Amino acid sequence: MSHRLFKIVLMALMVLLLAANSWAAEKNMVFASPYGITTLDPSVSYSTELGYMANMYETLIKVNPPGSKELFSYVLATGYTASKDGLEYTFTLRKGVKFHDGTAFTAQAVKFSIERTKKIGKGAAFIWADLKEIKVIDDYTVTFVLKTPVPLPQIAASAYASYIMSPKVGDKDAAWFGKGNDAGSGPYTLKNYKDGESWMLAKFDDYWGGWDGKHVENILVKYTKESLTQLQMLQANQAMLVGRIPVDSIKSVKNGKTTQIVYGASYQNYMAFFNTTRPPLDNVKVRKALVHAIPYKDIINVAFNGLGAQSRGPVPQGQFGGTKDVIQYNYDLELAKKLLAEAGHKGGGFKLTLTYAAENVAESRLAPLIQSEFKKIGVEVEIKALAWTAQWTKAKEDPKTAQDIFLLLWWPTYSDPYETLYSLLHDEGEKPAWNLAYYKNAAYDKMIRQAYETTGSDSEKSLELYVKAQNLIQKDAPVAWIVDNVGWWPASKKLKGLVINPAYPNVPFFYEMYIQ
Repeated sequence: MSHRLFKIVLMALMVLLLAANSWAAEKNMVFASPYGITTLDPSVSYSTELGYMANMYETLIKVNPPGSKELFSYVLATGYTASKDGLEYTFTLRKGVKFHDGTAFTAQAVKFSIERTKKIGKGAAFIWADLKEIKVIDDYTVTFVLKTPVPLPQIAASAYASYIMSPKVGDKDAAWFGKGNDAGSGPYTLKNYKDGESWMLAKFDDYWGGWDGKHVENILVKYTKESLTQLQMLQANQAMLVGRIPVDSIKSVKNGKTTQIVYGASYQNYMAFFNTTRPPLDNVKVRKALVHAIPYKDIINVAFNGLGAQSRGPVPQGQFGGTKDVIQYNYDLELAKKLLAEAGHKGGGFKLTLTYAAENVAESRLAPLIQSEFKKIGVEVEIKALAWTAQWTKAKEDPKTAQDIFLLLWWPTYSDPYETLYSLLHDEGEKPAWNLAYYKNAAYDKMIRQAYETTGSDSEKSLELYVKAQNLIQKDAPVAWIVDNVGWWPASKKLKGLVINPAYPNVPFFYEMYIQ
């Protein structure tokens, strides 16, 4: 970015700041964000707009960060009870809550919201597949009736598809939301929305939590794709929070006089799917050889600047289901060569195509490291950087013509391993969704479903089954699980109260923050 262009960006920001009402440095801030908006409809949202949606909309309960005394905290609910058979959950609701349009929050809004999301059937609506019905007991009591005893609290606290919205949006369509309208009850409402440019998360005066104490009141979001531009804005004190900076700049920001890096746990991880539908990747020994040829430590140090750990399986360490009892492959080129020879490919001698999302900087750095190590065992890798939509389309058209290796960044929709294990590896027939290895294992499918239905009644048994299921697939190696991320945010030292909650990836909960 040229110095001239940088000055233009800063001048534009100043104009926006001056245009904002009651702008005061001690209560308001600029967020230079790389996270775009695909939709503002809370029933459909399933992408990077999460960081804004979670500040405008609320769920009944919320998963607490790791290390908290309690698994959940209450938001729009004040408590819940479960039946002994795990088929009914009754929530007591918070009184005195208003939506941004002035409508009062009641049990009818809960029923309306979840039924709307389920009916639309887009985004993460699938999480309500086991919901039979919602009963309104009275204005502040609602009962969820399930088909099977799945962990309803985790679903109700999901980062997606569990938002409660004003019933007045019943006749609103995508165009209405696309104009920057919202119908939440959260501490902030959307203002001055300019798609792809900037918008304001503005203080909602009637927020039930109140505004006494220390809170950021207004956040000017400047959509900023380039990590270098975000770095410049942070260092020039023109942004108090940024989404990403060049990995090589982390140390200087961490040690800066006015800047900091806030670290935290993450449930995001990187993986490489092997196309198991055609030779040579239909051979388990070939897949195991490749998994042993991945330089995990080098990838963590080079691509992630040390901010990560080698994965053990689909479920990141720290999340329920992520344990050291899951098999972990080690980097061993000699063993990789031996396995290739046993598979009938002594010296390698074949070529594979690897694709990654061109927008993902970490993937652009780790792909060449894989390519280099595979070459040492005689396997040539052609790397193709594709726009995410193009990479996704290629994988879904036909497994027989899809890429051999698909790099993917994943994070769970809600805080239970079933959604990850189901989405990534259950048998999807001939039409792949997220199972980009096109893997089929009936015993695995049955085991994870049993674990899911056991979570609420016997968490120890559920964990045992989840671990057993992960080890089952590890022995088949349809996917190489590469890195579990460490969460981190570059920010001004003046910004306090920034806490990373891995259950809500890339969400800055602004109401918890203040400026000092």
